[in-house]
This record gives sequence, structure tokens and C-alpha cells, in this order.
Amino acid sequence: MISEDKLKDSALDDNASIYAPRDEKSEKEKLKEMNFQEKVSYYKSYYLSKTIIGLIILGFAVYFIYTIVSPKPVTVLNAAILNYPFSDEAIDKMTSDMEKRLISDNDREEVFIDASYYLGSGNDVSEYTMGAQQKLTTYIAAGDIDVIIAPESAFQSYATAGFFSKLTDLLPTEMITALSDSVFESSTSDNPVSGAYGIYLDNAELFKGASSAADRPVFGIVVNSKNQDNSVDYLKYLLDYKE
Repeated sequence: MISEDKLKDSALDDNASIYAPRDEKSEKEKLKEMNFQEKVSYYKSYYLSKTIIGLIILGFAVYFIYTIVSPKPVTVLNAAILNYPFSDEAIDKMTSDMEKRLISDNDREEVFIDASYYLGSGNDVSEYTMGAQQKLTTYIAAGDIDVIIAPESAFQSYATAGFFSKLTDLLPTEMITALSDSVFESSTSDNPVSGAYGIYLDNAELFKGASSAADRPVFGIVVNSKNQDNSVDYLKYLLDYKE
């Protein structure tokens, strides 16, 4: 049996260090006692990762708010070019030229010319062709397309379906007269009387060498276009028409 004296010796004294009150040092005091390298190490260990995460979250929040609040540019001309795979340089130049003609504020307005549409020919039912057709039809229904330029065979199907405005209602009289030899005429599903729904672009510099005599390029203004006047100006640009 352990004697009482041994128990006393083994027991912790009331004044032992475990019972001594501890003074918790503040961050300021801890940093005060550190040298420069220790402070850098301390900062990296405890604050750097939290700061980076905080900045990333803040960046996403600012970007999200900016995209919601800031006004989106208004499209003053949206042209769809079908089955003519022009180079990016050619499209960029055409877009830049039309921006100079139509835009007064580059931050609030934009011109969009898309030559990525390929609708195939004949019985082409590839996934890419089907996707392009769906994309074009969706944009037309939403009123987002102003102009369609397509080979005559493809243009004819859209004209018959009533997708285009009569150009005699939109072009100046002197212009439609001057272009009388280039007028594409068609009837529609709603109107059996033939009318001027397109202009052949055989003489447009951009389309020389890019089309065949059997399937000539045709320009048409979509019936629900939001930018009809700008679409007419685009035709003038393509044909280098001088009033």
C-alpha cells in the first residue's frame, strides 16, 4: 500500500505551472516579438491562402454584378451568310467597314456578320447541317437576323416560305431601278404573285469567284428585321452602290 507521504510527493503542487494563469498574447504582440522573416512566414501560413480565396470570391462577385448591371451592346446589323466559308480576315474587314458606316458608339452598338452557317446541299442531313438550320431558324423567329445571303437554291426555299421583305418596299426607287437586272423574284406560300425578294450579288467584289453561275448568291432582308435601314446600307456597301 502506498504511504500517505508518497501520495503527497506524487501529487501536483497547487502552485505547479499547469495551474498558473496563462496570458494569451494578442496578434499585435505576437508580431511584435517576431523578426521580419518570421512575420513573412506567419503571414503565409495564416493569412495568404485566406486572402487569395477572398480575392477570388470577390472577383467573381464583381464580374457577376458587372455582367448583370452593365448594358449589353445593341446589334445594329446582324447578317447571316450561308454556304460561303469566307476567311476570318474577310469577315473582320467587312464587319469593321460596316461599324464605321453604322456605329457612333463602339461600347453600346455592334455589327455582327456570321459566315459559319453551312446548310449543305441536296439531301445533306449531317448533324452540323441540322444544327446550322436550327440555329438560323431560331434566330429568325426571334427577330435577331436582319439579312440572309445564300446561294440561289437555298435562298429560294426561304423566299417561298415568306421569310423575306419585298425590296420594292424598302429600297429607294432609284436604287431598285438601277438594280433591275439583278432582282431575284419569287412567289411565296402566302402570295402567288411574284415579287422582288432578293438581289443577286454576282457583281459584289466579295462574291466574285466564291459562287457558281448555276447557284448565284442572293441578298435578302428578313421580314421581321429590326434594322431594315441598316440592312439596305449593307447592300449598298456590298455592291459599292453610289447614290
